[in-house]
Order: sequence, then C-alpha cells, then structure tokens
Amino acid sequence: MRPLYCDESIWIPVAEGLRRRGWTVRTARDAGTLGDPDRDQLRYAVDNDWLLLTFDEDILSLVEGQGLEHAGLIYVRQAGRQIGEVVKVVDEHLQHRPESDRSIQFL
Repeated sequence: MRPLYCDESIWIPVAEGLRRRGWTVRTARDAGTLGDPDRDQLRYAVDNDWLLLTFDEDILSLVEGQGLEHAGLIYVRQAGRQIGEVVKVVDEHLQHRPESDRSIQFL
C-alpha cells in the first residue's frame, strides 16, 4: 500500500494509531509542511504519490470544485468521533483499498 500523508488537520494520535497498525504514515509535522496552504499540502501528497488523509473540507473543494490533481484522497468526517474510532475506520478502509485506487473516499 502506498504511504499515507496526514495533512495538518489530522490529529497526531490518529497518525500514531495508524502507524501502530502497520501503515506507513507521514504527517505534515514530519514533512515540515505545517501551516502551508491547502494547495501545497495537496501538491506535496501528489508529488510523493501518497494517499492524502484529511478532515479538511477545503481540500475537497480544491479537488472536487477546482479539479486539482490528487493521488487518492480519504476524507474523514470527524464530528462526534473519538480517536480510536477514526483509526479503526481508516485502517479498515486501507485494508480493502486497492493499491491503484486514486479515488476520493468519504469515511
């Protein structure tokens, strides 16, 4: 599975939980992209061919509304969810997501 890039909207404990489950995860903090505009976050994921994991609806606007390129996107609705639940739902999705899938998924 391609690595997962967690933009700055993703809680660090979520990224750590996914790492503990065996996924290769890079965060905005790891990449030194904290505070970069959404376009740059998206570009970073594309340039590295990583799936982008986000809670940020603005990223969706860039991809769906403006048609910006992406290498696969997972948008997680965070409202009312605990860290463990987010980790579980993303982990389950990744286990079944084909390597070549470059679609947008809503979890």
